[in-house]
Amino acid sequence: MQGKVAQALANSALYLNSFGHAVIGWRWLEQAIRAQQGLANGNPADTEFYKGKLQAARFFLTWEVPGVHHALTILEARKDTCLGMQADWF
Repeated sequence: MQGKVAQALANSALYLNSFGHAVIGWRWLEQAIRAQQGLANGNPADTEFYKGKLQAARFFLTWEVPGVHHALTILEARKDTCLGMQADWF
């Protein structure tokens, strides 16, 4: 069991980064929905703000979120590459 815990912790940075990107992507989707509603029903003075929100969401969902799938594929393979590194090698 100890080896499995150490292996999981050795890969924890990639897991946390992937989970964080998935959550932030979800939050950008929420903001994009609100921005579309704001464009349809809101104050014309806020139009540029909403367009900026939509573009930022488009960027994050196009450039950042797709990497989550790749990272999770690496994690699913459960390789011990990170665990195999030794402190003396630095």
